[in-house]
Amino acid sequence: MSHPPARGEKRRYYIEHAAVLLVIAALCTVLLHTGALMSLSRHIYDRMLPLLPQEDMGDLAIVAIDEQSLQQVGRWPWDRSVHARLVSQLEVYGARAVVLDLIFAEPDRVRPDSDAALVDAIASHGRVFLPVHVSDNGGNIMEVMPHTPFAQAAAGMGHVDVELDSDGVVRGLYMRSGLGQPWWPHLSLVLLEALESRAVTRFPADSGHRADDLGKVQQYFRLVPFSRVRDTVPRFSAADVLDGQLDPTLLEGRIVFLGATAQGLGDLLPTPLAGRAGLMPGVEMNASVFTALRHDALIRPMPAGWVWGLTLILALIAPMTLPFVAPRWSIPLVLGVLGGILSFSFVLLLWFDLWFPAGPALLGAVLAYPLWTWRRLEYSLGYMRAALRRLSAHDDLNRRLLAPAALPRFVQWMEQVLPVTAWRLTRRPGGAVEQGGAPVSRHAWEGERARFYDLMSEGQRYELAVVWNAQEPTPAREQWLRAMLSRAEAMPEDMEQYYDVVESHIERVRAQDLRQQALTRFFEASLAQLRDGVVISDACGCLLFVNAQASEWLALPSREMDDVSLLQLGRELTLPEDAQGWQGLLDEAVASGRAQTECRSRRGQELYLDILRIRAGHQPGEVLIMTLKDISEVKQAMRARSEMLDFLSHDLRSPMISLLALSERYRQQYADDPALSDILAQTHYYARRSLNIAEQFLQLARAESSEDMELTAVDMLPVVESATEQVVHQAQQKDIRLRFDYLPEDEVWVCGNHELLERAVLNLLTNAIKYSDPGNAVDVRLYCDQGQVRCEVRDQGVGIEADFLPRLFKRFSRANNAGGARTHGAGLGLRFVKVVAERHGGDIQVQSQPGEGSRFTLCLPRTEVE
Repeated sequence: MSHPPARGEKRRYYIEHAAVLLVIAALCTVLLHTGALMSLSRHIYDRMLPLLPQEDMGDLAIVAIDEQSLQQVGRWPWDRSVHARLVSQLEVYGARAVVLDLIFAEPDRVRPDSDAALVDAIASHGRVFLPVHVSDNGGNIMEVMPHTPFAQAAAGMGHVDVELDSDGVVRGLYMRSGLGQPWWPHLSLVLLEALESRAVTRFPADSGHRADDLGKVQQYFRLVPFSRVRDTVPRFSAADVLDGQLDPTLLEGRIVFLGATAQGLGDLLPTPLAGRAGLMPGVEMNASVFTALRHDALIRPMPAGWVWGLTLILALIAPMTLPFVAPRWSIPLVLGVLGGILSFSFVLLLWFDLWFPAGPALLGAVLAYPLWTWRRLEYSLGYMRAALRRLSAHDDLNRRLLAPAALPRFVQWMEQVLPVTAWRLTRRPGGAVEQGGAPVSRHAWEGERARFYDLMSEGQRYELAVVWNAQEPTPAREQWLRAMLSRAEAMPEDMEQYYDVVESHIERVRAQDLRQQALTRFFEASLAQLRDGVVISDACGCLLFVNAQASEWLALPSREMDDVSLLQLGRELTLPEDAQGWQGLLDEAVASGRAQTECRSRRGQELYLDILRIRAGHQPGEVLIMTLKDISEVKQAMRARSEMLDFLSHDLRSPMISLLALSERYRQQYADDPALSDILAQTHYYARRSLNIAEQFLQLARAESSEDMELTAVDMLPVVESATEQVVHQAQQKDIRLRFDYLPEDEVWVCGNHELLERAVLNLLTNAIKYSDPGNAVDVRLYCDQGQVRCEVRDQGVGIEADFLPRLFKRFSRANNAGGARTHGAGLGLRFVKVVAERHGGDIQVQSQPGEGSRFTLCLPRTEVE
């Protein structure tokens, strides 16, 4: 099974695929715009035309003015009395209608009686139809119409013009044509309307198609499915009709098309069937048009928008599907697409009377194969070359292991780590010198402490001269410098074209196999030396790797693991009572990607278990990596910490509270004894001080605890107001004014713990009052700045020395100035503020000048509240 390409290779693959599609689409667009392959499309149309079913032409007949007629009647043109006799004889035979495909544009001034005879014959029959010709003689466009008496006697007139394609073949015509407006319908349309009138007019004239300069205007272009008129429609010579030698039943009730078919007479035009039947006379062409029109079989060219859209779709089928088939199916696929395009075009002709020019689509499908094969071959060869390169350095570790060290790194390490006094790097040849270190005399480069080495870096040879320090270089340092030289030397690149020689491929793969084995041993040795236990299993629970530490803790064999499953490891571990069991823990890792818990091994170690789900390529695929950390010492420290907190919260605080209660009681009882009252007052003071120290230490310990604290959206305004209210009495006792500044429009919301934040602000206020002289003021300001909520507490007290500021927030740190001497405290309040600020993702800033006061600013990340 093949491996999927890397992301970069996939991107290149998709880009190249898209480029092939764009090239084919652009080519089809150019072909459609220029019509360059219209000859191919017409050729396909000509080959499909004989495959269409033949329409019924049983009531048609052709009376041809052929060579026999010319021999019997005489040279052309005939006297119009002859044409009158033809029309009269057709009337005698019972012809249903006569299409006289001859133009009598001028009167016969020599024999006017012949014109009269023809007019009488046309009028007598009543269904004789005459042609109109809209000609273009060197830009002089004119309508050639029958002479007025003939036109008035005819049952109808219509144009008989056809359109020649660029290859000189007639394939279609316009159903309406004329000067200025498309006045004239085609003669076959006039005949059909006279014989089979409909409620809805076929091909109605559109007044919008009008030319202001009386140019030729045409409308309703249609392709004609030319029939084999010569093989299916009975043909009679005009001479036989004139002689009355035909059986009357042969022409009775038929629609007769009368025209010239002899060579040199009339219009003989090439049609798609000309290769089989030669040139087609105009009379046969009119019969074909009438048959197609009567059976609604005229072929409509597909609209240009549909042609463009279908061409692009059909042309892109092959290049879009080629990437999904095996190479051996590429040619059958392309052939199938070509056949499908041809079949689609033929179905449109057969069922919908639509012509789709398939040439550009066919060429696009044909070009898809060489283009895509070229890109697939280039991509495959490129992938092979890249794969060979990746085999030697397929990841970042191998790249760093194989890549030589840069010369600046070499020099930097030599100067800063090794005891080198001076060094000199000389290029060979060329003599360019680069040196560093301390200045030394010329004799030093020739002394005992000088050493010379050869170095090859980036294709350039150097000589490295080194002057060591006063003592001789130790063998270890000398060996290390030579290792540096070896690391800096670049191996020559292999310029061989790998895909040309199979033996070179095999040799490189063999070398890479050895390198991969060494890399595997490197990783196994590294994982085996980890202090954490590591177990790796595949998606089915089979153990893939167990290091020595995990083997010891879980009592597992480190080598024979085939019979051990990950499910069995749960027997070696004791999970917490509220856990969901070993199987549930594995299911959680599979479902969410990670599962973590604390557990205990059978030997009593406290372990932290972390199961991580990752994907390791195609094989082994999804794996579970289980790591075990020994947290026995951590758990012991946590228990000791918990015991200390319990001691502070009960064993130390309870006696202090009892002592405060007793001292207060006896002070009231012996108020009249000054000596005893003074002793009780001092006892009450020191008990209160000890209780405050214990409370501060307990609060700090809880704030520093690793346990997760509950965080909610907190409005800092109530927090600051509550802390301010708690110190009002303390401020009044020292005659200190409290001033609070806050802008109501500020949104001072943070994500935090209300109790801890209030205590932190309270500590800042307490310190400000404590270190301020009577009569001064403490200013509190709450505001927003740069995405933070800031609470600023400023006093006018004694200030803090600059050299003490770096130690201000450490445990038990108190300023050793006049103010600090007059006040008492444990030095834990500001440490508590620092811890609370950091646990909320913020900071505490301080600015102070001795004798001028201090300003503490609590900065917390601002949060948005809806």
